[in-house]
Amino acid sequence: MDLNLTFLYETVITMFILVMVGYIFAKAGFLPASFTKKLSDLVCCVAQPFMIVGAILSIPYSAEDLKTGGLILLLGLFLHGAAAVVAVLATFKFKDVGERRISEYACIFANCGFMGLPVLEALFGNVGRFWGAFYIIAFNCIAWTYGLYILSKANPVIKMNPKKILLNYGTVPSIIGLALYLARISLPAPILSATNYMGSLCTPLSMVITGALLARLPLKSVFLRPKVYYISAIKLLFLPAAVLALTTLLQFPTDLRIFSVTIVSLPVAANSAMFGESYDIQPEYAASLVGLSTLLSVATIPLVLNVVKLL
Repeated sequence: MDLNLTFLYETVITMFILVMVGYIFAKAGFLPASFTKKLSDLVCCVAQPFMIVGAILSIPYSAEDLKTGGLILLLGLFLHGAAAVVAVLATFKFKDVGERRISEYACIFANCGFMGLPVLEALFGNVGRFWGAFYIIAFNCIAWTYGLYILSKANPVIKMNPKKILLNYGTVPSIIGLALYLARISLPAPILSATNYMGSLCTPLSMVITGALLARLPLKSVFLRPKVYYISAIKLLFLPAAVLALTTLLQFPTDLRIFSVTIVSLPVAANSAMFGESYDIQPEYAASLVGLSTLLSVATIPLVLNVVKLL
């Protein structure tokens, strides 16, 4: 695969600009906390399901693509498992239980939907979005099981709910999208367009929300907190390097190697901050991890993929 990074640069820079828009407008008083909380609910509960369904239906049905999608799902489970091991080793010496558990969560879960799908589309076209949708299925399976288990160690109020594990805003649209794809049902053009329009809200709104979260934090808590840089380095540099080495050793096909490295090089998942706030687990620290890792990823994602291109 000829790795053309021009579109990637443009996409990542666009993300940065959207974060800055959120930051500026929050500082100006247009995005109070109560409003961004509602925006977060809109993204997670309304726009995200449309995004997942639209991504799965982004390419016509073929048995080969379905087989590759299943492989991506298994790959997603494997990569999350590997990240979980790294997260435990990287954080086990943290004394504060809240910081440790949020840091562990942040190491494992990346912004593979709101930021990942546009980046993957920039690299692979619609196939990238399709693969990303299957990876998101793995993300949701682990986030609503092992992810909640991690956070429950910091706040016993969090209970493992079988209903939420099986039926949530990530798994239900995944099931719907897969059912439509397997049944080879073509949605009418207006419905498909509406699905894609709704899904397209995710990226700009999630980036604006990230900027607004940053605006409410003292700058020193974002830029002068060593642990935030430490976790960001694990997430943005160490994990991609480890995955690149592993996929090269296992002789992954070029496209899957690039996909794997790209997906783990993404910044900390936005729901780290949302869960931190909802369950009162170091919310300021969690927002700092999301915000700073997103800002740093503007430089690290192109850096990582340039290394892949050289190899």
